Amino acid sequence: MKKNKDSVIDYLCSVKLAIFLLIVLSVTSVFGTLIPQGEPLNFYQERFNPTFFNLIKLFRLYDAYNSWWFLTILNLFSVNLICCTLKRLPLTIKLLKKNILDTDAEKISRISMKKTIDITNNNDYSSKIKGILGNTKSKKLDDGSEIITSERGKINYLGVYILHSSILIIFLGGILGAILGFKGNLMLLEGEKSSRIINPRTSEEIPLGFEVRCDKFAVEFYDDGRMPKEFRSDLAIIDNNLEVLKTQIIVNKPLTYKGITFYQASYQSVPEISIEIEKKNNKKETLKLSAFDTINIPETSLSLGILQFLPDVHGVPAARIWISDGKNFTDAQWVIKGKSKVFGIGTEQEFKIYLSEVTEKFMTGLQVKKDPGVWIVWLGCAGLIFGFIVVFWIPHRRLWVLIKDNKILIAGQTNKNQFQFERDFDMICKKIEETAKV
Repeated sequence: MKKNKDSVIDYLCSVKLAIFLLIVLSVTSVFGTLIPQGEPLNFYQERFNPTFFNLIKLFRLYDAYNSWWFLTILNLFSVNLICCTLKRLPLTIKLLKKNILDTDAEKISRISMKKTIDITNNNDYSSKIKGILGNTKSKKLDDGSEIITSERGKINYLGVYILHSSILIIFLGGILGAILGFKGNLMLLEGEKSSRIINPRTSEEIPLGFEVRCDKFAVEFYDDGRMPKEFRSDLAIIDNNLEVLKTQIIVNKPLTYKGITFYQASYQSVPEISIEIEKKNNKKETLKLSAFDTINIPETSLSLGILQFLPDVHGVPAARIWISDGKNFTDAQWVIKGKSKVFGIGTEQEFKIYLSEVTEKFMTGLQVKKDPGVWIVWLGCAGLIFGFIVVFWIPHRRLWVLIKDNKILIAGQTNKNQFQFERDFDMICKKIEETAKV
């Protein structure tokens, strides 16, 4: 039983497993690159054959990086990192505790990079050498000799642990964001407010816990009048019936409140039309109607709305207007500005409808995102950069100076950047040699 347990632990600690999982993560990440992410399911149903669509739906390839199988691979890779770290930790602790001052004279003499300097007088070389090396330790031996040591970059032993920990922190932030976060869209007319957003994949409503209101939307166009140059929204946050925040957002300048960020993502032109309704008794009513409104016709049980709007039909705007009795009859016709159309509901009610005026309103499109793990991810990224600096740019250097029998033996070791260390070692030897001649 113990043998099986040890074999499982060895497998989880193996470098082969780490390499295999990295390859799997790299290959599966291709799905998130080739397949558009975050679209509604009908988007994939329209573009892929039924078999591939079912695979996309089953394996959540429309949201690959938050899918169950991708998170499983990440968790397994995290376990592998933790096991590898714990397995190497006792040896690392031993190396960190090791005091190079305990190295005996015989071992120092066997170090490959060394130089011996002869001395002829009884000057106090010890204090001078300590001044050259800086940050030294020393001890006197029983035979009257002295060992002086200087050690730098011991943190290099911890570099791999900083990297492993940073990767785990990034994974933790990503998993928290996937579980506790959300992303959705919100469309608001000027003056409109909402406390919910829509999940674009599932069309489900997601409560915000407060209300957001669009006070004003503005868009600037380039000289051709077609391409938008900049669009911005004046937003207000209403929490517990109190207006707690007002600000303007533009692209790349979002608003964040209670961990939820609102990005200026898009806009939509919304027509507002004025229509005149002439009844059989020649009585006229003027009504204003927006694209998403349904209004009642005065003194009747009928309602009307806009099905479709075209800003330019032979040089004038046109709208397809519907009238309904709310039961089983609806009449819908195109009405061009300046001309009338007769609408009939049943046998008793007929109306002439004129499209008298058209104005344009805008609806702001907001992308709303909550990611409680984002700061954890940034912390992990900072740790990752620091870990790479420690591993690749901070060498562990050790110097020994043995003063014995009218000789100074200088020896040194480094675990990386050997060429630079040799240059520094030669410079230190020259300084000590110049001191010995004084």
